[in-house]
Amino acid sequence: MKKVLFDLIALQDVDMKVRGLKTRLGMIPKERKKFEQALDDAESAIKDKRNKLKAIELNINKTESEIAKFDDSVRKLQSNSALVKKNNEYQAMLLEIEHNKEKISNLETELLEMMDQADAMKKSLSTEECQGAARIKSIKDELDELVTLEREIKEQGRALLAKSKEFTAHVRPELLERYQHLLKGEGQPLVKLKGEICGNCNFKITPQTRNNCLSGNIVNCDNCSHMLYHDPNSSE
Repeated sequence: MKKVLFDLIALQDVDMKVRGLKTRLGMIPKERKKFEQALDDAESAIKDKRNKLKAIELNINKTESEIAKFDDSVRKLQSNSALVKKNNEYQAMLLEIEHNKEKISNLETELLEMMDQADAMKKSLSTEECQGAARIKSIKDELDELVTLEREIKEQGRALLAKSKEFTAHVRPELLERYQHLLKGEGQPLVKLKGEICGNCNFKITPQTRNNCLSGNIVNCDNCSHMLYHDPNSSE
């Protein structure tokens, strides 16, 4: 294999690795966003349950205060009823006492329900915190790995770009121009000739192009314009 072809293949090998690293690097922001959203969801789930428990506990305290207020009112009414001499006033006080006791009873029922809700929410929160802690740690580990991967890719990329520049210096200008133009597109700029078929587009090339390639020249595919070479060691 001629040195000019060897240098071009070596350059392409490096550039393909660089392209692969750039592709992988381009995927990292989307992956990071996905993990950050998962982390936010995990933390929000815990925060949401804590807020719900806090709201229930506030309602419990409020209800207990209302019960205490009505209890105090009942005690005062009962104490003052002994001083009332008129029957109609006495009956009105008894009615108010019964009305307050009914309110207390209703509030106590609500209080028991809220206490049950609080107990259930505490258990749910405990489970969420336990499972969430493991989930959050796992997500943070994934984010840390992404940071490490990003750093490693950039380091590898810099090293490969330095190699690419080194190989570029050994490629003839006219070949390099054709190669770099094709490198901006998809696929590999330089591909093997497979019998009569282009290794890039899989179309049959003309006999003249094939003969020229078999003579050891780097030619352009008649269909896709990619650079073609013949490997004499290949069985194709």
